[in-house]
Formats: sequence, structure tokens, C-alpha cells
Amino acid sequence: MERQVIRLLLLLLSLTRRCSAIETVNVVDFCGQIIRGDGMIVNSHLESKKYYFVTMGTDCHLTMQASSPKDKVQFHFRFFLVYSLLRVAPLLDSTSGEGSSDPCHAGSYVQFYDGRDRGSPPLGPPLCGKSPPRPVLSTGNYLTLRLVTRGTQPRVDFVGDFTSFRLGFNQSECSSEPYFNCRNGKCIPLSLVCDDKGIDNCGDGSDLEENLTTGCKGTS
Repeated sequence: MERQVIRLLLLLLSLTRRCSAIETVNVVDFCGQIIRGDGMIVNSHLESKKYYFVTMGTDCHLTMQASSPKDKVQFHFRFFLVYSLLRVAPLLDSTSGEGSSDPCHAGSYVQFYDGRDRGSPPLGPPLCGKSPPRPVLSTGNYLTLRLVTRGTQPRVDFVGDFTSFRLGFNQSECSSEPYFNCRNGKCIPLSLVCDDKGIDNCGDGSDLEENLTTGCKGTS
């Protein structure tokens, strides 16, 4: 009996370590899954920043869940290349007879949804091009990122990060839990303050500044 208990505890410990060790995930490898945490780095694919992801016909989504039911999700692209060298033939709008005004309609794109799957309401238009889009914020506990490649020569490579946050203008929202108050009115889990990756989770740099309370020495 004791051996079984010890083995169970060791198994739980190994699972805990495995989960806490996941600091970076790839959309392609985690396709269709839900990842939950205070924050995480999200790459398009395993060899991001080295090689493009070029697999045609990809339609993959990854759902990010904030660590607390009270939190929302913010996603910030740090590097972004999503397009196709040879696009599919543009589709005509049957009602107007004109082509779609969406610049990504014939090529690869990224789309965000305000919920736990791609059946949730879309957040903004499809994203494509060579410049990082503005940060995307959910209205609830989940945010879904969908990657679609179209055309015969897709070129996809992006790096971003998601952050669990809540609005801290009402200090009671954050004071009862281990959260850090950003200057811009948001508050984030203390685990993200002054992280070793140097990520600006607040969005205003205040979580990377020297702070005696958090122990952060600031970035040089």
C-alpha cells in the first residue's frame, strides 16, 4: 500500500514538473489543444526564426486559457511573417460581384476568436503580412488562435506571447491575490514580473523595471 502511494506521489510530481516546464508551445504541435497558465511563449512551429513553416493546407487552432477564471487573455506578436508566394484564385462575392476586400482572402492568415474554439466570435479581421499586428485581448477566460495556410507556397513564421491579466483600476480585483499592478491599469500574476525572457507582459514596461517589492533589478 505504501509503495503504491509513493509511486502515485512520484507520478503526480513528474506531471507537475512536466506542466510547469512548458514555457514555449508551438501552434502546429499543439493543434486543437487548450493551454492554460499565467503566460507562455507561442511560436508558429518548432523551428521558428530559423525556417519558414511551408506545409500547404494547414488549418490548426490553439486555445489559450487564463490561469484564473477572473482573468482575460492578452496576445502580443513579437515577430510576424504570414503570407503565401502563390495565392489561390480570389473568390468573387456572389452578392456584389466583387472580390473580397480582405487582404488575406487568397493567402495564408491568422485569425483570433473570442472564446475556447473557432466557433466563437472572431476578434478583428484575418491577419497576414510582414509586420507584427497590434495586441489582441479577449473579453473572457479564453482566446483561440487559428493558423490557415493557402496557396502553393505558404510562408509562416511568428513568435508571440500570451498573458493572463485583469483590469486593476479597482484595487480589490488584484489585492487579494499575488498580482502586480501595472501602470496602465492592468494587473498580472507575480510569476510574470521580471521574467527571465524579458517579456513586457504589462504592455507598458512597468513589470521589467527595478522594483524592491518584486525583487526585479530592471533591464539594462
